Amino acid sequence: MSPGLGYLTSEAEPNHIFPNQIVDNASFGLAKFDYRAFGARQHLENLHPYNGRSGGIRNGVISFAQRVRDGSGKPWREWTARAGSCAVEEAERLLRQDNRADLYVSQAAFGKWRSISDLMAIGACYADLDYHNVSRWRGKAPADVAGAVLDHLEEAILPHPSYILSTGRGLVCVWLTELLPRAALPRWNAVQKRLGAVLELFGADKRAQDAARVFRLVGSDNSRADSNRRMVGMVWCQGSPEVPTRHVFGTLADEVLPVTHADLISLRAERAKRKAEGKGKAGPAKFLSAATYWETVLTDLQRLRAYRCPEGALPDGQRDTWLFVAASAISWISPPQVLGREILALGNEAAGWRDSETTSRMSAVIKRARQAAAGQTATFNGHEVDCRYRMKASTIVEWLDIDPAEQRAAGLRVLVDEDRKRELNTERTKASRHSRGAKDRAAQQAARREMGQKALYLRASQGMTVAELAAHLGVSVGQVHKAMRQAEQQ
Repeated sequence: MSPGLGYLTSEAEPNHIFPNQIVDNASFGLAKFDYRAFGARQHLENLHPYNGRSGGIRNGVISFAQRVRDGSGKPWREWTARAGSCAVEEAERLLRQDNRADLYVSQAAFGKWRSISDLMAIGACYADLDYHNVSRWRGKAPADVAGAVLDHLEEAILPHPSYILSTGRGLVCVWLTELLPRAALPRWNAVQKRLGAVLELFGADKRAQDAARVFRLVGSDNSRADSNRRMVGMVWCQGSPEVPTRHVFGTLADEVLPVTHADLISLRAERAKRKAEGKGKAGPAKFLSAATYWETVLTDLQRLRAYRCPEGALPDGQRDTWLFVAASAISWISPPQVLGREILALGNEAAGWRDSETTSRMSAVIKRARQAAAGQTATFNGHEVDCRYRMKASTIVEWLDIDPAEQRAAGLRVLVDEDRKRELNTERTKASRHSRGAKDRAAQQAARREMGQKALYLRASQGMTVAELAAHLGVSVGQVHKAMRQAEQQ
């Protein structure tokens, strides 16, 4: 048993509704944990922490949902609350109502509605373990399965989660991190996939690895679970129930992924060394992977839509092309199991299309993504390639008729022409120099003119030569010549 795990054995469990909430860790030299301290407020505040802005106000919304059986034909009701205190108050309100069964909360924050294309921030990695589907673990106490999960993670040399929840018939393991933007999704998805693969023997749900996932709210009831395990609650934590340990995502990813970020840097350094020795392949460096490229394309598409249509939906004549490109982008950054749902949500949001219309128009994108997930490839220029749709940025700019003024006004980063690309490179270079402490061009010129004026005065008043001026000012002879010339031209 993992030394970091503290819980009572199944034989010693008190006969409570949630037997493992009070845990004695005395044998491990730790304090006694009362897991009931992790309620709805702690659940929301840890998943969706406040930020440093005034009052801790954050942008975006949190999605809530409840499974319903009202005969309306809609088994699922979903709504949103603004991230921060509003979401916390909504969670507490839900647990005060008579029907607390099957309540869910999103693990991420979104702009207006729950979809990967509208993701604002995510602050956790997770794994949904449906261990009731695995014969070895079916019927076991949640804390016993949690202990086995921790042992397995230790054997795999992977970090323990921040906390583990019992959801009635399964477990949710959560690794809290700092808040991450959608730009981090490619690496975040890789971490999710790796965690799911490692925990597969506990029934890890591959369909529950996307960033738009909802899980059961702590304190709610699972109507499908046995009567003595219906309440959703914590069974283990790292840190304390009120404030579980929060991982640094970069470190977590390095520990989880087979190839770490440091390894990649080392490989790049070795590649650069080989190139300097004439052993490397010639050609431009590629800074974007397929996933990061398409995430940036999707961000640009959303910025372009917001600029062109502040009211939301695209007008007729712009919908099909925009949604085809956006759906293609989503196919590169969304798990295939939830791709259909993501494209339907985007079709409704961006074009006002019904699900049937979106499915009909985007069926080719969905089909190719499923083929890619199944390992199928396509032949392009004599090579086997991923069969998902791909297109150059210049092609997208042409298709969507994005003019230079829009590229600047909308703040696009990839969907730009060559002139704008050069401007962005100049801006990035300037920002990089500034971050390293370098003065901007205007400041450098002002300092050079001031030095030139001083040099001219010393030469006129004391007859100093250029070489003597250079030694006196601590610069090169060339710098003195340039400074004096600029001062004379002023």
